Order: sequence, then C-alpha cells, then structure tokens
Amino acid sequence: MAEDIKFVSGNPLVEQTEGIIHFFTKSTIICTHRSSKKSSDSIQTSEMLCMLGIPCSIAVKDLLVFISPMRFLLVWFTNFFLYSKGITEVKIVKCHLIGHYMALIKFKTTTDADQFYATFNGSNFNSFEPDVCQLTYVSHVEAISTSSGGSSSSHGASFPLKGLVELPSCPVCLEKLDEPVAGILTTILCNHSFHDECISKTTDTVCPVCRYAQSPDVQIDSQCADCDLRDNLWICLICGNLGCGRYGHKHAYFHYKKTGHTFALEMGKNLVWDYADDTYVHRIAVNQEDGKIVQVGEGSETGDKKTDYLSMEFSAVLVSQLESQRQYFESQLEVITSESAARISSIESELDNTKRCVSNLESKLASVTKEKNSLSQKLAQSNATIQNLQMQLSENTALVSGLSSSQAVWEARAKKAEEELKQSNEELKELMLNLEFRDKLAEATAANEITEQELANSSVTVTESKRCRRRRKNR
Repeated sequence: MAEDIKFVSGNPLVEQTEGIIHFFTKSTIICTHRSSKKSSDSIQTSEMLCMLGIPCSIAVKDLLVFISPMRFLLVWFTNFFLYSKGITEVKIVKCHLIGHYMALIKFKTTTDADQFYATFNGSNFNSFEPDVCQLTYVSHVEAISTSSGGSSSSHGASFPLKGLVELPSCPVCLEKLDEPVAGILTTILCNHSFHDECISKTTDTVCPVCRYAQSPDVQIDSQCADCDLRDNLWICLICGNLGCGRYGHKHAYFHYKKTGHTFALEMGKNLVWDYADDTYVHRIAVNQEDGKIVQVGEGSETGDKKTDYLSMEFSAVLVSQLESQRQYFESQLEVITSESAARISSIESELDNTKRCVSNLESKLASVTKEKNSLSQKLAQSNATIQNLQMQLSENTALVSGLSSSQAVWEARAKKAEEELKQSNEELKELMLNLEFRDKLAEATAANEITEQELANSSVTVTESKRCRRRRKNR
C-alpha cells in the first residue's frame, strides 16, 4: 500500500518544480543490520526516507546537526566492523502544511536506511519543542512540472531532481559535488547544493548564492483575541488589540466602544478605519457629492491642496491619537505602579509580621529547649534514684523473707525446747520423790520400824499424772 504527497522546490523567481512523493505506509516494523531474521509482516523498504512535518523553527543546519550521528554508520565487513558513510544526499522541499517542510534523505544501502529509521523515527528534534521526527519510506518521486514547462519522473528509490543541480562544485568550499567524499550533498529549498559542513557553517538563514530562504519562513497564524476567527482581522493602532471585523463577531468594533480607540488597521491590506467618522482615513480622498472613495488626483493644484489638507489632517489626527495613546499607557502604568506599590507594601508588612513571629517562636523554642534539657537531667536523676531504691527494696525483701523463714524455724525450736524443759522438770520431780521415798525407807529400816520381810511382801502403787500419760503417748 502506497500513498503520495505533493511537494514544491526551487526559487519561484528563477525556477520552481512541483512534484509528488510516493511512499509506503505502515512502516513500523523495520529490521536493522543487528538482527539476522526479518519479521514476516515487515513492509518493503528502499534507500530513501522522507522526513515529514519538520517545523520551520528548525533551520537546515539544525536538521543536519540532528541527523549527524548517523552520518557514518558501523557496518559489518568480512570479519570486522567498518565505519561507512550512510547518508549520501539530503534535499529540502516544501509541503502543503503551513510552517512546515520536508526532507528527502538518500542512503547508500537499504540497511543504512533501516538503521536510520529505527534510530530517529518518533524521537524529538530537541528537548525544547514537542515536535517529533516522522519518517516514511519513499517508493518513488515524480516531478510533475517546472517553471520552464518540462516534466520528468524518477522511479525506484533514486534521489529526485538530480538534473537540476546547477553548480558542479560547492559554492562555499569550491570542491566537487559529483560524489561528495568530505560530506553529505545537501540541496536546500532553492535547489542549490552544498556540502553539509559548508552550509552548517553559514550564520544566515538564506542561500549564499541566490539569497533565497533555506527553508520556508515561519508564518504566524493570527487570530482574534476574543474568538478563533482568522479572517477579516483589524488591529488597534493605539493598544495593538487584534479583533475581528463587522463580517465576523465585531470584536474590533466592541473594542472601540469599550476603550474609545477610533483607528484600526486591516491586517494584510494596510487600510486604516476611523470608527468615529465610520470611514477610511488613509491617503485617499472622499468625493463630497456621492461620498465615494476615489484616488487623489495628481498634477493639479486642487489635488495638491487636497493632498496637503488630508496630509495635515492625518498628521493632526495621528498626533492626537498618539497623545491619547501616551495618556492611556501612562494611566495604565500608574495603575500598575500603584497596584505594585500596594502589593509590595502588603508583602513587606506580611514579611515583618512573619519575621516577628519567627523571632518569638525562636525565643520560645530556646526556652522550651532549655527547660527540656533540665527536665531531661532531672528525669535521668529520678530514674537512677528509682533504680537504686528498687535494688534496695529487692535486697530488703530477700532479707525479710530469709528472716521470716528463720523465725519460724527458731520459734519451732523454742517451743520444742520449752516442752523438753517441762518434761525434764516433771522427771526431776519424780526423781526427787523417789529419792525422798528411798531415804524414808532407809530410815525406817534402820529404825527397825519396817522389817525386810515386810518390804519383800509389800507393793507400792504410784498413780501417773495426765501429763506423763500424754508424754508417753507422744513417745
């Protein structure tokens, strides 16, 4: 599938050529020399690329700087890589888009064109503008007509209009242009050819030979300040406001009603309109009989007087309008100055208040910081005291627990000792009773009150006390 686009090249005052560029579409899948296999849905390629939609703000030398990284390409040759000149020719042509132009770039091989396409397609020209590089493969270029009436065609991927090269050498360095070895053959909009390095060194934006523009001029598309109309525009001679005329939305007339600026200039025709008198006021005369606008006659005294009168009147009107313009801008300047002074004073007062608040906050911050440091020290001391008290408490608790356990043991021992003491006292009493009884028996025996036969036949019964019985049970 191929499409075409019209182009124009050459200086219209010397020779101009119109033609059609036929190119392929859907050229999005391109195989470079780095890949060994090609995709099955890749399109047919050629040795020529067309760079579309280049903004006029990008000069030819800027474009050459943009494509300079691909000037020499790394090519695999036998068993090693070799730098080879990839781009052979560049031609600048004009397209139908206002403020844009195109560039036809011819490469040495199709592989070089594929590598250039894969590198630059979709990339920005620079970091300051949103425009991107749009590339497409060229099927063939056809020249429809020239200013001399000739026509020719070029098929395949050959570079267009090769027969229109006027000079056999570069006008800058005077080197041959047949097969440029030192640079790329660059043909600008007027069909004059140069080396890329030579044309890049020129500081002017016109051709060094014919003084024609190297690329189309940047055209500013004016429109109404209040709407989007671009036709029948009038600019105010006092403040420069741009508005549409009476055949549009009448914004220029509304500007006159709002500001009182009576004179407006029609864009593209240099005609001055006076809204106060509702007529033109440039150098034309008005017929007093029917009110029609006529040219001022030449060669007659009456015409000269009328011309002088109109000139004086126009000068007076211009002076008065300039004076009103001066007063208007002075009033605007005073308003802006007063507003700026008031704003500056308010900002200064706010700044002073902010400084005072900052100083107060800094003093408060210093006092709070000092208090925080003292409290931190007190807190550290309190924590140390608490730790010491906790250690003492733990020691006292351990001591009390030890003493409590020892007290219980000693109480048990004391109780046991008391019981043993009571027991010993009872036994001692019994023993004393026995001893006393034995002494009495001995005395009775000695006094012959009791005989030994009576003692042998007698029995002694002793009743045990309750304590003794309890003690024996415990034993």
